[in-house]
Amino acid sequence: MNRSTRSTDILLGALLLLPTALALAQDGRPPQVYPPGIRGGSEVVPEKGVEIRHYTFQPTGEQLPYSVFVSSKVRKDTPAPLIIALRGFTGTTLTFVRGTAVALAEQGGYILVGAIGYNNRAGFGVQAPPRPAAGAAPAAGATSAPTPPPMPRVLPPLVGGTAETDPAKVTAYSEQDVMNVLDLVRREFNIDERRIYLVGHSQGGGGARHLAEKYPDIWAGVAMLAPALFNVQVTQQSRITKIPLLLAVGDQDTLIGGIRDFSARLDQLKVAHEFIVKPVLDHGTIIMGAEPEVFGFFARHVKPASR
Repeated sequence: MNRSTRSTDILLGALLLLPTALALAQDGRPPQVYPPGIRGGSEVVPEKGVEIRHYTFQPTGEQLPYSVFVSSKVRKDTPAPLIIALRGFTGTTLTFVRGTAVALAEQGGYILVGAIGYNNRAGFGVQAPPRPAAGAAPAAGATSAPTPPPMPRVLPPLVGGTAETDPAKVTAYSEQDVMNVLDLVRREFNIDERRIYLVGHSQGGGGARHLAEKYPDIWAGVAMLAPALFNVQVTQQSRITKIPLLLAVGDQDTLIGGIRDFSARLDQLKVAHEFIVKPVLDHGTIIMGAEPEVFGFFARHVKPASR
């Protein structure tokens, strides 16, 4: 390699790293060092054994992605447990279909599927309040109620559907996409109908709550990691109270107060659920950091034949 070529390569590398460097400089904090195997959730390259598939979303004619991992223990003649996973805001279909989650799915004989929810900013049937800009001061008269995490300084690319932009339609399409993917997987594989589970992070955690409430007869258990639970009212009549629930949050997450309140409300209603606070973890690192608890929770719950 000559000196000119090497200099060009160094310059290109520096330009690629510039957005990250600027973000760190503006934020004023050093980069966070994650525990081994824990990453942010916006991965776009699948790991070995993970497949990104596409299907035609009929309302818009677009090809929407979903990710699939099938444990080597899955057999055609034996019903297999299924986990549907919902990414957080700007995540991808690989948010959960990677790392520790894939290893545990392999060990437990699961089929693990990540849905995009029409695109990676849509709310799985829940239209959230506007997100504040990063570093923005609270609005005058703002209450202490939790708000969505701030927008990233530089948004990752839009992944998934782009043809529809009306917020209400995008929200509905986001829910429809998840149910479409569930139907595709049910038709392709021999699924154990008493062991279909749902897990979501942040925006996807709020979506998991919504889908559990709307389709309670499907899920054997629902895990919500750092869920976005804005303006959620739970009563004795809420259908989600009939489903085994897991709430997990890192003790460094700014949403921890609202999630504690949700758990306390479930306690008031005498709704059996598990609430876990993970030391050191924050809003992003909880994704892989809580996977051992998520898979342990799912392994303990099989949907009763009567539900």
